[in-house]
Amino acid sequence: MLRFYKLSSLILISLLFSCKNDNSENAEKKSVTDSRPNILLVVVDDLGWTDLGCYGSEIKTPNVDKLAEDGVKFSDFHVSVSCSPTRSMLLTGTDNHIAGLGNMSEAMTEKQKGNPGYEGHLNNNVVTLAEILRDGGYHTYMSGKWHLGHEPEQYPAARGFEKSFSMLYGGASYWSDKYGLLANKEETAKYVYNNEEVETLPKDFYATRNYTDSIMTSIRSHKGDGKPFFAYLAFTAVHDPVHVPEPW
Repeated sequence: MLRFYKLSSLILISLLFSCKNDNSENAEKKSVTDSRPNILLVVVDDLGWTDLGCYGSEIKTPNVDKLAEDGVKFSDFHVSVSCSPTRSMLLTGTDNHIAGLGNMSEAMTEKQKGNPGYEGHLNNNVVTLAEILRDGGYHTYMSGKWHLGHEPEQYPAARGFEKSFSMLYGGASYWSDKYGLLANKEETAKYVYNNEEVETLPKDFYATRNYTDSIMTSIRSHKGDGKPFFAYLAFTAVHDPVHVPEPW
């Protein structure tokens, strides 16, 4: 679970504007959609917001600092003290109770279960950012940690994401063994690709690398079709367990 008094998810939004080819005979016929920005939303799990150079940390984080410089850096933000409630607010813009996540499903008390606002997953009272952008003509992609519902009707694909590769639970091994973060409750983590459960991960799977590769593949899949994209990249890093490949 995420540490108390720490920002559960640091958000860096990079607006990558699409280029206009003035030499094309169709340049003047381009729709308004073509001029809208691409949106890349990156969530880093369990990172203190002052752990980054762009927020004054002594730790050197030049690549992240560059993203912040080129994108949007928040100085006033409001989150829950735990994981999925914060994610529900991030993706819906509403209070986490309205979205159905007054508490994480894993931490739900018996008195909370079954009450309004404590459904334990993203409910149908809210609309996600992905659903709004999809309906507005955006491509929508997701890769990484979901933690907003475990059932098919709660998958990213059911909440507005055109393409997705996601780990549904609150945490897991970074390797291909799929070992769950809460061994007493979940023997293995659950991964889904769009609407299909992933039975076996690649032998060389490493979460941070594969999540990045997946979102890049999705973005490239529609390159040049004239539509902007919204890409949500939700790393499990730097949340425990702390797993790092030897070369790193």
